[in-house]
Amino acid sequence: MRKLWLGLFPLAVTVSVAAPALDTKDRPAPKQIATSKAAPIIEQGNGCADDQQIADGVVRRGGKGDGGMRKHASRDDEGEGEMAREATSDRSSRRPSPPTTVTGTGVRPASPPPPPGKVAPRPPMQQPSGVRAGEWDDNANYRDYVKWLSSSTRVNGSLDIGGRQFLVVSDKDGRPVPNCSITVTGAGQGSTQLVTMASGRALLFPRAMGLSGQLTATASCNGTTATAHVSTKDLDGVVKLSLGTARALPAKRQIDLAFVLDTTGSMQEEIEAVKTTIRAVADQLSSAQTDVRIGLVEYKDRTDCLLTRTFPFSSDLAAFSTSIANVRAEGGGDLPEDMHKGLDAALDKLQWRAEAVTRMVIVIADAPPQFYPQAKSYADAAKRASARGIKLYTVAASGMDALGQVVMRQMAQYTGASNMFVLRGGAGPQSVGGGDPKSSCGGTHQDFSSGKLDQLIMRKVRQELASLDADPMKIPGRGQDENAKPCEQRLVVAN
Repeated sequence: MRKLWLGLFPLAVTVSVAAPALDTKDRPAPKQIATSKAAPIIEQGNGCADDQQIADGVVRRGGKGDGGMRKHASRDDEGEGEMAREATSDRSSRRPSPPTTVTGTGVRPASPPPPPGKVAPRPPMQQPSGVRAGEWDDNANYRDYVKWLSSSTRVNGSLDIGGRQFLVVSDKDGRPVPNCSITVTGAGQGSTQLVTMASGRALLFPRAMGLSGQLTATASCNGTTATAHVSTKDLDGVVKLSLGTARALPAKRQIDLAFVLDTTGSMQEEIEAVKTTIRAVADQLSSAQTDVRIGLVEYKDRTDCLLTRTFPFSSDLAAFSTSIANVRAEGGGDLPEDMHKGLDAALDKLQWRAEAVTRMVIVIADAPPQFYPQAKSYADAAKRASARGIKLYTVAASGMDALGQVVMRQMAQYTGASNMFVLRGGAGPQSVGGGDPKSSCGGTHQDFSSGKLDQLIMRKVRQELASLDADPMKIPGRGQDENAKPCEQRLVVAN
């Protein structure tokens, strides 16, 4: 295990262990537990024993309070008797797959894992200034991304992102119009709904959306409509939808920011890092010009007693930090977790504001999702988020495997967001002891932004706010990857 630092807080690099997918055919469907409007919304998994119940997100036995609390597989408990032995047992039961490195030719294994039943010793702790987070913007470098995706691990139900098109809605003065509903209709009976982002743009992937032939796009907002034909013959086509009225934005720039967090046994220090990040982001975002709400969804797996817990959006950020204080790591057991349920909870159980100028989800995980039979997948979540103008930013924590990297980058790219990761041990191109990335003017697969995680998140929010007043026709990566341009001509500077 290696401890990394993001800002002023530690982020543990852990290696999770792969195990065969569990057969869930005979298991009952997860149960919903009714809660009051202000309370967290809890979804129960299939792993509760007869004498277990969930209270405030904590699994308890026989209603005996803390004395009957289920032991947590937390790394903070090491060296403390029976609880430490359970934590060690949980870690060793998740037999690690070799960490992977994404290269221009695909995925290759790194150094071998420790033997089963053994926990790797901790290297010396690194200093806060030595470790940063990185970012892949796969829309700014779309062609490079397509090549990487074609040579990467195959994912069932993956998104076909071929034939990308841009739909741009502007007002009578040429300014971007966010939150504008767009209906795209195909030559047959197929159609899809999209909502513009802060930039006034919406990404259209006809193949993934089941559209073909001559398409028609109709934008409806501000009491007026605009219609245009969409030609899918040329890659990166731009469809302009110009409204005849001036845009109307709220006096305060409203921001809805949600975190979707894996809280299984290998994630305790990441969880503490997220709590600190939420406080830091909240402090920086709160101002007279912005109206910020933060929500959080924690998820585990169907074999756990607690499957998901959703903390509703709140603008009382101090109270929100208190409400998530008892979020902790436990459960899991095999490598994949039910990320899809966490995404569903974020999209369906959080009350997103239609008038928010930016709606962002930050997905943080160190393991790929389970692919349960006849269940929704990350592709469904990405499509539904895109239809509502919600961006799915992803953060691959340490130990993320090749499958997880594909899933995380696909969700981000499809919704117009980006994928972030932890350098030196995280899921990045130089993730296994490779040191810092080379200059942004180097090779294509070494061109990514870097910075501390909370700073990256803040930069994403500020970029969203800035795009409200930018030229909506200046589109990074359109026609040519930004990394393929001379540095002085790039719309997005990678480093």
